[in-house]
Amino acid sequence: MTDRPNILWLMTDEQRTDSLGCAGAPWAISPNLDALAASGVRFDAAYTPSPVCISARACLLTGRAGSSIGVLNNHHRLAAERPGFLTWTFARAGWQVASFGKHHYACPRKAFDVEGGRTLGDDVAYVRYADPALDTADGVVRYDGGITKWIFAGRHPRPADQTEEMHNVNAALHWIGGRDTGRPFLLRVSLNAPHTPVVAPEPFDTMIDPDAIDLPLDMPGEDLVPASRCHSDYLIDYAGAHRLTRQQIRRARQCYYGRTAFADHVFGRLLDGLREAGELDNTIIAFVSDHGCHLGDRGFFQKQSFWEASARAPLIFAGPGIRRGAAIDTPVNAASLLPTLLELAGLDVPPGAEYPSLAPALTGGAAPAAAPVFSEIDYGLHHYRDGQRRVMVRLGRWKLVTYRDPRTHQDYAGGADAELFDLQTDPAETLNVLAGHPDVVKDLTAAIDAWDASRTITAATPIPGAWDAIAADVKAERRQV
Repeated sequence: MTDRPNILWLMTDEQRTDSLGCAGAPWAISPNLDALAASGVRFDAAYTPSPVCISARACLLTGRAGSSIGVLNNHHRLAAERPGFLTWTFARAGWQVASFGKHHYACPRKAFDVEGGRTLGDDVAYVRYADPALDTADGVVRYDGGITKWIFAGRHPRPADQTEEMHNVNAALHWIGGRDTGRPFLLRVSLNAPHTPVVAPEPFDTMIDPDAIDLPLDMPGEDLVPASRCHSDYLIDYAGAHRLTRQQIRRARQCYYGRTAFADHVFGRLLDGLREAGELDNTIIAFVSDHGCHLGDRGFFQKQSFWEASARAPLIFAGPGIRRGAAIDTPVNAASLLPTLLELAGLDVPPGAEYPSLAPALTGGAAPAAAPVFSEIDYGLHHYRDGQRRVMVRLGRWKLVTYRDPRTHQDYAGGADAELFDLQTDPAETLNVLAGHPDVVKDLTAAIDAWDASRTITAATPIPGAWDAIAADVKAERRQV
């Protein structure tokens, strides 16, 4: 046994904050994560460093912004000479460091000494079932339009105990059983759920009444006014809700929140196993998702936006030394996760980390000081404004979203590609008020200027050959709505 704390890092992919009962969603079934929040601290305004998988995960692991490490979408890789993974700090200090499940950070070097588990199995791929007959089964939602065709929602063909998520729990518990008990551990269990395809095993896929899910359904062509050209020309074009019927959207939402309920169930199994093994008393637990997603709200599905549905991520800490039952609404960045865990473990945060530790707010009771919070992406993943960085800054009541590289007068001065939302008067972000608040736009733009000036911007390193085979088809099929 060791006096130094163990670290358990729970992670999901594409999980909205309103999938948790502790966040106020009455339709959510999340007893295990709700209990974790009740025993610790929940951040109600945590933002992803990037609203897409690889870049968000690379930022979480390095504690640095995507534009600092050259990773801004799923076609970028983290160069081997500059990963600077914060997990290495734990390993150098004697922690046993392992991760099971989804890794997906695109670097030739490992962030964890042991990396195992599965993301997807043989039954369900990212866009389809292995058995084509299941693609047209009752209760399956197919997305057949736009650039990419995929299975969005349905039932997993295997029982819950035979899913990849449960395999990862079993692998993690097996590793725990064989570790050196004289040294602390850092264990991450990272689920692909609830990422598309949203296929939950029975009975989770029908566990939640779709009528109870109170989300706006914004159908392009009816009452939805696009907030920017990016909104209409890319987000709606790529995955617009208009290509699904209202009944399909209701079923997709039912499966999504059923899959988050299943993820909670899986984490419950893991926590029970660790408790039975006597491994929880000296363990700090953190839960985060890489980003959220859209479910027909704002007129489209999937992520990549800076609306709250996509840009916010759940963030919870609990364990020895952490105050109980607190909720903090000061905006923070989820990439503060590892700097926070390092400080809680009594380790120094390496000087290259760009996101501050939140440990004082967890142990001392004072909320973090208000400061600008940033997120960023390059939509070149699907050949839309390739190489042009789109940035979000949240400060107080205001959220500005604009292109940064290159900049044009149109992008900033009330043109068609920038968005400003007042979250105090319009928490649903339905009205782009950019033209009416030039002083706010000026101040928030200056905040981005200062952020960029404080660090070195690094050119992206594309993953060789990523999507080359379909690039021509993607460009040819692009159409506006």
